[in-house]
Amino acid sequence: QSQQYALRFFIDCPDGATRNDVELPAERIYFLSSCWDVEDERVVSRAVKRQKEMEESIQEITQQLDIIEKEQQGNNLFQKALKFRESVDLVEKRGKLKLQLQELEQAYPLQSGSVIRGPNNIMFAKEGVIAVKRLRGAMGTREQYHWIGTFTYNEFFEDD
Repeated sequence: QSQQYALRFFIDCPDGATRNDVELPAERIYFLSSCWDVEDERVVSRAVKRQKEMEESIQEITQQLDIIEKEQQGNNLFQKALKFRESVDLVEKRGKLKLQLQELEQAYPLQSGSVIRGPNNIMFAKEGVIAVKRLRGAMGTREQYHWIGTFTYNEFFEDD
């Protein structure tokens, strides 16, 4: 099993921060990313295989729909009605597959180049977002995060 988690941490900058042409006042800077608890890498391998199968099925359905559309150009009304039902079934099937694919992508780190292995069977998204928090809304009661950049993990070190 694998589960995606949000990884959030912050750094207090009492003197503010400056990088290139961006200058921030004294405030808290937030780092937002994702990580996955992966007990067994074989689970991720199976998920990647399932992802490819789903993507291939979606492609095949799209090709079938294109063929049906081309065939419809010369058909009479009765033939079009028969093919319409087939098209509806294919569109529904493709929609379900896309939802399942989204769920799979949320649960597993499927892009091997975009993750890095950390300690204790944790995989981290290599890139995350840097943000600052601002209060908006009536009387400044609603928090909003404003993205100001990105950060990247290069590697993790474990203490011996």
